[in-house]
Amino acid sequence: MLDEFRALGGVADNVRLGYGPFGRGIFSIDATRPVSIRIPEDLLLPVEHGLIKNDAFTVSPDSPLSARGRAFLEGYEREYSWGPGRLEVEGFLSAMRELPEQVRELLARKLGCARFFNPITPQAVEKWFFGTRAINFRDRRVIMPIVEMANHGGSVDYDTSSGVALEGVFEGEVLVKYGRSIDPYYMFLNWMFPSQEPMAFSIKMNMTVGGREIWIDRDFEGESPPWVPKVSVHENRISLAYLLLGHRQFPRIPRGAFRRGMSNAGLESVDEAFEAIEHVNRERFLDLLDSLETLDLPAIQPLRTLARNQLRALSCYYGLRQV
Repeated sequence: MLDEFRALGGVADNVRLGYGPFGRGIFSIDATRPVSIRIPEDLLLPVEHGLIKNDAFTVSPDSPLSARGRAFLEGYEREYSWGPGRLEVEGFLSAMRELPEQVRELLARKLGCARFFNPITPQAVEKWFFGTRAINFRDRRVIMPIVEMANHGGSVDYDTSSGVALEGVFEGEVLVKYGRSIDPYYMFLNWMFPSQEPMAFSIKMNMTVGGREIWIDRDFEGESPPWVPKVSVHENRISLAYLLLGHRQFPRIPRGAFRRGMSNAGLESVDEAFEAIEHVNRERFLDLLDSLETLDLPAIQPLRTLARNQLRALSCYYGLRQV
């Protein structure tokens, strides 16, 4: 497979497929040498040109890929990506649906995880699978072979200046940052695994403080990094696009960012509101841990890890730094 990939202009130096703490992934052959993976632009397939027919991946006739490139990508998806990967997605979603009703209710109503409990249809599996394996490239979502097998972690980003590339020196597993790794909760909602992240943002919620309604969303569009929240006021309601609650490197930022965002909202008890929001967030994930206490099912360990990782990130705040 790699020989054909290289013949089509791809680069895959010092890499092998293997298994580690995160499951199947890419590993360096020699940890003292750089790893280099580069997917040429003419092997990046727009997601709308990837078709599933009778559980098999095919490339649309409208695709600009060459016949040889099409054959390579279809073979790759069959053997290494969609073929085994769809079974992993189906297995995870099935495990989530096996949770007791009270746990599913808590996850859906209090933690915004209702999408995990939708019917497991072929269309749903396809959407989950390619939603976690596509990347934005020149204003399009594209499927990227080979490099999509790298697991999330570390500090290396994808290079999309010419095709999609991943380069660096890695001691063992080759890891890459998946887009904006907002917080552990965000990664679980979007990629179905509970990673450790340096920040934590509030869940979607609303509450009343000092006679004012405060509504918090998780809308990070156009924000990098998102610290000071966008705030709008309509009558008695104060709406925040998001709210940073913990930051491992900058623990004094969360309260300062909240104060700055709320400076023109007319809320008198700003610090009390911040503490109350922190409390609700901690309680939701502690409630999740409590609900899992005596259970032994496949989905329990990832959910426990999610709760612990989010709580650790939430705890990373103290003091005040003016923003």
